[in-house]
Amino acid sequence: MNNTDNKFLPILKIVIRVLLGAFFIATAVMKLMSLDHFELYIFSFQIFNFVLSTIIARLVIAAEMILGFFLIFKIFYKPTWWATMLMMCGFTLFLVYVAIFRDDSSCHCMGDLVELNPAWSIVKNLVTIVLLLLVRKESTAHFRGWKLVGIFGVVAAFVATFVLFPLDGVYNLFKKDQTTYNEKSFQALMEDSVMTVQQLDTGNYIIGVVASGCKYCKVSMEKLHSICERHELDNNRVLITIWGEDESIAEFQEETGSKQFRYVKINPIQAVELVNGRFPTYLYVHNQQIVKAADLRQLTERDVTEFIPNPKEDSND
Repeated sequence: MNNTDNKFLPILKIVIRVLLGAFFIATAVMKLMSLDHFELYIFSFQIFNFVLSTIIARLVIAAEMILGFFLIFKIFYKPTWWATMLMMCGFTLFLVYVAIFRDDSSCHCMGDLVELNPAWSIVKNLVTIVLLLLVRKESTAHFRGWKLVGIFGVVAAFVATFVLFPLDGVYNLFKKDQTTYNEKSFQALMEDSVMTVQQLDTGNYIIGVVASGCKYCKVSMEKLHSICERHELDNNRVLITIWGEDESIAEFQEETGSKQFRYVKINPIQAVELVNGRFPTYLYVHNQQIVKAADLRQLTERDVTEFIPNPKEDSND
């Protein structure tokens, strides 16, 4: 019986360790596949600006990939084990705070593929911590070429998070074509009765052109909503032109939390002509003249806050 146990326990520990490593890599990949939502979730805590939130999101994903990879191959095992344990404990304490003080339906810890609320995510983390404790006494494996394997794991993690999914600022530097729009269609839209009643004659406004069923439009709207909320910008200065069925538009507003903005429904042909079929497009308008146009990646926190006023600051001036 003892001999059987002695043979079984090492195999069980190997299985647990490999599964843990694979699980960390899998959760990192799932977050990477829905990176926009993970970035916005970090930004929603209003601690960091949007650029820093995007960097932190990628660093978290890269860390999970590296720790998972190192666990599987037992590279620097003791430091890896402690770093993994500290990360899990830190995430668990963070989730306890979220569960108590926020009403989040998902913590995005496994991306959009598997939605877990903070309470279930805490349970997941506690199970992970217990499994980590079962393999705490493993030692570093010094197989031939282990250093090269470790370097490969680190490089692969950062290439995946920062090169394959570049920051918006980097993306915009290398983007050759600029977001375009049809000036004639824009003027026709501004003369339409549904727009004239919106009183956009003077001042700065951001006019969004979106489709209710477009997932990138939804992400961009969550982004714009978060920026306006963080900086307490004038919501009346944002007008969203949207096409789609009434039910789909209502779902769009609910999912993106953007009911505070003004919405105008337009027909799809008009929308396609206005932005040459590129959704989403955001038009920065000054005195009914387009100053610039931006897509999802070009919609930056800096540009929005410089263009849209804060009502409190305006009143102080």
